[in-house]
Amino acid sequence: MSRESLGLSAHLQDYLLGASLRESEPARELRTLTGRRNDSSMQIAPEQGQFMAFLLKLTGARRVLEIGTFTGYSALVMAESLPDDGRIVTLDRNEETT
Repeated sequence: MSRESLGLSAHLQDYLLGASLRESEPARELRTLTGRRNDSSMQIAPEQGQFMAFLLKLTGARRVLEIGTFTGYSALVMAESLPDDGRIVTLDRNEETT
């Protein structure tokens, strides 16, 4: 995974995020903190998180199982898109990041 979309110029990436990204403040803060880590390339890009949230809403998902949580950015974004009775379970073997 990557913190940004692959193959986009920096200018196009900035435009994409500025024009279309809808990210909560907690998600933005977590993404920023995770971006400072040496292993931050394990985090998904914010537009990928937004797409995952869209798919959950589109399908009416109420339950999510995430295997490989890292710092929890994708889990947070997905949890925010679930209905009030939704549930997300995350699994990761690295206690340092989760």
